[in-house]
Amino acid sequence: MRTTVTALATSALAALGLVAAGATPALAAAPAPFCESGASQFYCDGSSTGTTTWSITWYSGSVGTFTTAGPTLFATCPASNLGHPVRASYSYVDGGTTQYSGTTQFICRSGAWQ
Repeated sequence: MRTTVTALATSALAALGLVAAGATPALAAAPAPFCESGASQFYCDGSSTGTTTWSITWYSGSVGTFTTAGPTLFATCPASNLGHPVRASYSYVDGGTTQYSGTTQFICRSGAWQ
């Protein structure tokens, strides 16, 4: 009986391990974008090919999604985010597989580009 319980417990733990492994997010396959900001706008450049979906997380916590035809994004910083940190990442499909980038952070600036 004890052997059966041990085998069932081991089997259950193995199954839970497989579920936990499947639930972890994919590691970033693409490098984080390079971003800079100035004049209340920002520019981000990624290493994607073709259509790129950008995820911008504003200081307020809201997320903006932008789609571009190539690896660059040029957009305006909302006034409420000026002077605050913003996070940017992107994804794209390469060979039928979605590639995800790392995340970078920059400050939305109203003055000189940096």
